[in-house]
Parts: sequence; structure tokens; C-alpha cells
Amino acid sequence: MRRGVLLLLLAVGVALGVRMWSAFGAQEQPFVSYVGRAAVVAGTVADDPDRRASSVRVTLEVRTINGGPLDGAAKGKLLAVLPRDTALQYGDIVEVRGVVEEPQAFETNNGRTFDYPGYLRARGVTAVVQYAVLRAAEDGPPSVYRTLYTLKHSFERALERVMKEPQVSLMEGLLLGEKAGLPASILQAFIIAGLIHIVVLSGYNIGVVADWSLRFLSVFLPRRAALVSVGIIIVLFALMAGGGMATVRACLMGLIAVLARYLERPALALRSLCAAALAMLLYNPLALFDVGFVLSVLATLGLITLSPQVERLLTRVLPAGIVRSTAATTIAVQLFVLPALLYYTGVFSLVSFPVNIVVLPLVPLAMLFGFLAGALSLIHPFIALLPALFGEWLLGGIIAVAHYSSLLPLGSYIVPAFSGWIALGAYLPLGVWAIVAHSRTAARTPTS
Repeated sequence: MRRGVLLLLLAVGVALGVRMWSAFGAQEQPFVSYVGRAAVVAGTVADDPDRRASSVRVTLEVRTINGGPLDGAAKGKLLAVLPRDTALQYGDIVEVRGVVEEPQAFETNNGRTFDYPGYLRARGVTAVVQYAVLRAAEDGPPSVYRTLYTLKHSFERALERVMKEPQVSLMEGLLLGEKAGLPASILQAFIIAGLIHIVVLSGYNIGVVADWSLRFLSVFLPRRAALVSVGIIIVLFALMAGGGMATVRACLMGLIAVLARYLERPALALRSLCAAALAMLLYNPLALFDVGFVLSVLATLGLITLSPQVERLLTRVLPAGIVRSTAATTIAVQLFVLPALLYYTGVFSLVSFPVNIVVLPLVPLAMLFGFLAGALSLIHPFIALLPALFGEWLLGGIIAVAHYSSLLPLGSYIVPAFSGWIALGAYLPLGVWAIVAHSRTAARTPTS
């Protein structure tokens, strides 16, 4: 049995290595000869356009450059930065003009170097056209993704009719993974307070929603029916958010978290996490450059392995119920992602644990009111005013907690940049603790 498992892991490792090598090789070629030159690029919008405060970023699956095919490859992706009022949808066929550039790494305010080329490579993009000019556009053919993104934007517009800023932008982050509309000051406050994970549709966020949904539904439904209902809710969230790869990843991690916590099958949940991570890497090896992928896997791993033991350690400190459960989940996840977060962001939040324990119970309720407000506003804005009011009130409270927590003296500390090897070294004791904790949890489980 063990020999078969080792052979399987070896086969997967070889396949992953081959995929990684081929992915790197294929992405080095398409735009090399065009860098630094003005070009006319024709292609198809390959993702939901990312609308920012002053621009819209459009990923193009390139068909031709200057009327001819790409050099050295049959296809490639390019990021075109267009004026904000440019109206494009997934699948549209467009032609843009601008100077083709290689993406460059840059330094953040916290002294970290952001690997922008790696971030784009994880999404299949290897070149950028800044200040692009749209020369022509035509509607693309009907498709599943086009329909999902159209529904997503209809929901956003409905929500914006009944909620005000900045609450509506935060709600769109909670429900749809959109964070471009939030002011930089609020984003920075969420980073300092250790709440940035709730702004995007992460696996941790989905796990919190699943947790509360399951607690609520278990009052009215049998356990199995409640679990099935939560699975359906998570799938609906994925569809509502557009069904992109980041959304699918978040929902997979959320479902695995439910599997670990409520089916009481930690070994099965851990195997499911490994299988999901390997499948995503085999599909796209460059996901290793995606900070969201790394943090989602680490957060889910911490929840599966450490959360049960942390909850037992809190038995004498906190009463049983939602407070202790939320505290255990928060501590386990925050501990497991801390070395990676310090490496990527450099922000060490001293208020993260208490702030998360206060805020996380409010998040599912706010999301429920936001979903009701958006859905009812699609029918008529008037009937959506009451849930919109409650949603605004809850989100206003969350923003206030983040704001005042970020202003506390010594509330956060900027850690100087350090080597990735140090971050990996920090996971040695965490990994040992996780293995021991998981073994104890599995031993207490009748079937695993």
C-alpha cells in the first residue's frame, strides 16, 4: 500500500515537473520580438474585465499582432490597460493599439518586492500594453462564462442602486470577490487589522459562511440535508461570483473545510486538500506564483490540522459554542498563514486575533443581507431597502472596527524583508505541530 502511494506521488511529481517546465517554456516566447514596439493586437477578451478607479484591465487571448500570428507559439495572453469607461465583456473580439511591454516587479510601501511578472504568469499573461487604445470591438458569441459574468454585473448594479459607498464596495468584495472599488485607506486599515481576508472571496471566507449556514440550517434540517444545502449554497456563490478559477479554488477550500469540521473526517479532508491542490497545480503549475493560491491552501491546512486542538486548549478559557469555535478557527488559520503573510506583506498585526473574533460572526449575517438586497433590487429597489439598511449598518460597524483598530498605538509592526528560506524554516515547527495535532484528532475519530 505504502509503495503504491510512493509510486503515485513520484508519478505526480514527474508529471508536475514536466508541466512546470513546459509552462515556463511556452510562456517565454510569444511577445519577445514585439517588446518596446507599438503594435496592433487583435484577440478575444479572456476574463472578466477588471475595473479600477481610473482604468479597466482586460486580458486578451491574442490572435494576431500587426496582422500576423505570434512568433514561436500558437497563442498567448496579454493585459491591455484601457480607459475606465471602456465597455467590454468576456468573449468580445477586440483590436487594441499600444506599446508592448514586459511586466516589471516593483517595491511596495512595506519594502517588499512584488513579483508582478509571476503574478501575471499564474494567469497566463506574459506582456502588458499600458495606455492601450481600443480600435475596434464586436460582441462575442454566447457562452457559459459570458452569461455568468453578465449575471454578476447585473447583481452589482442592483446592489449599487440600494447601498452607498464604501459599504457597497465592501459588500461586492464579500459576495463577489471584487475589491477594486474600496478606497486605499480602508484597504490599508483592513491589512493592519488583519481583516483583509474577508474583502475577497477566499476559502477562509467561504468556510465562515459555510460554518454559520450549517449552524442555522441544522436547527431545521437533519445533519445530512443541512450539509447538502451548504454545498448547494457554496456552488451558488461560485456561480454568482462568475465561476472564475480563483472562485472555484475558494469554493473547493470552503467545501474541504466543511468536510473536516462537520463530517469529523480529518484524514479524508486532508487527502481531499492534497488532491485538490495537486489537481490545481497540474492544471496550472504557475499557480505557485499566485499568493491567493498559497494562502488558501495554508489556511485550509491550518483549519484541518490545528483548529480541533486549539479548540480543546481553549476549553478552560471560553465557553462552548460559536465564540470558542470562531476563536479556535481564527487562531489556527492565522498561525498557519502568519509566516507566509509576513513574507508577502511584511505587516505583523498585533490586533488581528481579537478583531477577527469580533468581526467574523458579523460577516455571514452581512453577506445574507447583502445577497437579499441585491436579489430583491433586481425586482424593484424599494423592496430591497430594509435588507440594504441592515447590511450597511453591519458593514459600517466592520469598517469602524478595522479603522479604529488600525489607529491603535503599536497595533501593527512592519517586519523587514527576509528570505523565503526563513519563511519555509518557520513552517518546520508548525508542520510538526500540525502532524501531531492531526494524528491525535484522527485517533479520536472512529472512522477516518
